Amino acid sequence: MMLLVLAALAGAAPAWDWVQEFTLPPTGGPPDSPCEVRGKAETPGVTVPPTTSAAPDEPEPPPLTTDGMVPFDLAPGALNAQLPSELAERLQMGRPYDLAAVPVEPLRGDPSDLVRVRRLFAEAGRGERTVRLSFWGASHVAGEYFTGELRRILQTQGGDAGHGFVMPAAPWKGYRATDVNLCTGGTWVSDFDRRAGGRGDGALGIGGMSVEASAPESVGWVQTTKSNPHGRAVSRFEVLYYRQPSGGTLDLVVDDAPAVRVSTRGAPGPGVAVLHVPDGPHRLQLSPAGDGPVRLFGVNMERDRPGVVVDAMGVSGRTASSWLRWDPELMAGFLARRSPDLAVLAYGTNEANDPRLTEATYRDTLRSVLDRMRSLLPDAACVLIGPSDRGKKVSGTWHVIWGPTSMVARVQREIAPEYGCVTWNLQEATGGPGSVFRWRLFEPPLMAGDLIHFSAEGYKELARRFISATQGA
Repeated sequence: MMLLVLAALAGAAPAWDWVQEFTLPPTGGPPDSPCEVRGKAETPGVTVPPTTSAAPDEPEPPPLTTDGMVPFDLAPGALNAQLPSELAERLQMGRPYDLAAVPVEPLRGDPSDLVRVRRLFAEAGRGERTVRLSFWGASHVAGEYFTGELRRILQTQGGDAGHGFVMPAAPWKGYRATDVNLCTGGTWVSDFDRRAGGRGDGALGIGGMSVEASAPESVGWVQTTKSNPHGRAVSRFEVLYYRQPSGGTLDLVVDDAPAVRVSTRGAPGPGVAVLHVPDGPHRLQLSPAGDGPVRLFGVNMERDRPGVVVDAMGVSGRTASSWLRWDPELMAGFLARRSPDLAVLAYGTNEANDPRLTEATYRDTLRSVLDRMRSLLPDAACVLIGPSDRGKKVSGTWHVIWGPTSMVARVQREIAPEYGCVTWNLQEATGGPGSVFRWRLFEPPLMAGDLIHFSAEGYKELARRFISATQGA
């Protein structure tokens, strides 16, 4: 008979009384059953509201205006003779676009902070210990193409220490992650900051999102990849959940092993169930037992070996101010235990799209956010990734280069050193204002048609450029 062995030795006091550890014997590996409910059970599907949607207690924002912004004709072959000569030269107008000629945008900040970040990435490349890099942000992080490519590059260099953070059930329709297989079935109620109909209680865990279910028919699973070069092994699942007075029992099943039953009932606060498994391919399935709601904040998939872990924790449409509405005590427990070496905050594109935003209010908000971040992560190295270049359609093929982007990036660069952070200007990384149009017309296109998001190939190019920036190139 297979036995579940409680990992904590008798008489050894755990560091956190809300952490339970279990060691599972060898299994037969992941089941062969595919995710038969994918696509129809990632419910309730959530259309993320735009940042400028007014909350119930806020006035409607003023309409967007493009007055004073530089026009650009996106029609193929358009000469755009109206562009200032300096801008036209930088955008390589009138000749084939040479992506390699776009200079690498360096990290910027105080020399001591720059040295710290560069040394950390150099250490990650040597593979002498586990280096954890945690990314928070909006859609550029939520899509997991940018961070997914970063993970692949860094793990190829310094070793695969596990996928890192992932949600075990889809918090919105289309949720994805690179190099991990996901499945969602039944009904899960998702929540994140300013979600329409959300709880608004800030209990959103380490990644700013949660999923909750009560019925045993609601299942979610995470599984290692079968043939990808990366993500093929795991030796530790860390299930992050919410302890609450009405909390139910959570059933955790790894492959063909007996279920581990974990009660989520208790005083409000963080909870973690750690499942140790032999290093290799595995599937973890999670479901409520049916005796009450279970609210999950994510799963960390790691390996007990040196290497790199990249956590991707993004929610589309959000701004950095989300940090101010997450329960800080709840986050403090999870983050103290996670202890990332690097914190990356990749926000700014949505801030730049908010017509109510002024430079003064953004300065105040950013300082408040970084105060909160530093209270939770006092020792982590820090990078702020600013807003991407953006285009706005005016009529027909005519667009404008979005103007407020540069203000947001400038404020980030000025304030970051106060908090020991360095910055990476995403707009400059693609070639500066207007580069969004050249990236869109590139073959294959590096920008999506909305002129806000990048294509999969575009995010991969950004990842390569970010790696170059961390190397001081």
